[in-house]
Amino acid sequence: MRLSYLTAALSWVAFSASWNLLADEPLNPANPSLPDSRRSVNSEKSDESDTDSVPFNREILKAAAEYKSWGRVDDEFRWAPTLCRLPKPGRAYASASDEEQTHGKKLYSLFARERNDYVTHAEGRTVNAGQVVVKQSWLPEEITDAKERPGKPFDDNGVVVSRGASRGARRKTADEDLVDHFYPYVWKGDKVFKAKKQAELFIMLKLEPETPSTDEGWVYATVTPDGKKVTSAGMLESCIKCHRDATSDRLFGLSN
Repeated sequence: MRLSYLTAALSWVAFSASWNLLADEPLNPANPSLPDSRRSVNSEKSDESDTDSVPFNREILKAAAEYKSWGRVDDEFRWAPTLCRLPKPGRAYASASDEEQTHGKKLYSLFARERNDYVTHAEGRTVNAGQVVVKQSWLPEEITDAKERPGKPFDDNGVVVSRGASRGARRKTADEDLVDHFYPYVWKGDKVFKAKKQAELFIMLKLEPETPSTDEGWVYATVTPDGKKVTSAGMLESCIKCHRDATSDRLFGLSN
């Protein structure tokens, strides 16, 4: 009898101590049974799991952060031109896609991590794992004011030059800053459009062909214009149904 009483008393003391410990902490409004300290730990894990739940999230965001330093694939001022003529700047292109939900009816410019591999890629050849292509899309604005319309088909005065991108590991000299040359105008018949406001980034990552959850190694992704948030990634049907028609391992080149 005394043993049972002692056991009960000790149990009550332990229960009271536990209750007082929890009572000293503010409760989580979303779950009153949990104190704030436990809520914050759970929230951190939840945020991390949300980030990791996006397929290939880290690789995509890395590409979105670095792509400008790769240079536009057609900015000849950054690359030695193959012809004996003045180099041309990178320029905007009109997308051939009709998919308004993707890059259809937008203007775009292309960047590639391995620029030489991209421009020399032969039809029917498999792209090497590690290649990344970023399509920087723009919302077009028709230029109707005659004073603002550039010369046709190209006007040197319309080239936008910006400085400050870094090559990172590929930087040649300590004081070298890469200069970006971009011609934002596109003529379509008698109408001219300008790449006025940047829209989404459309990214293609090439992994090993046997990588699970990829289109024979390709990962498709959309990212916010600032490059900070992945909005979709993985086996995106809207991308796959178009890029599977390409004859150069899912790549169309600068015409689409």
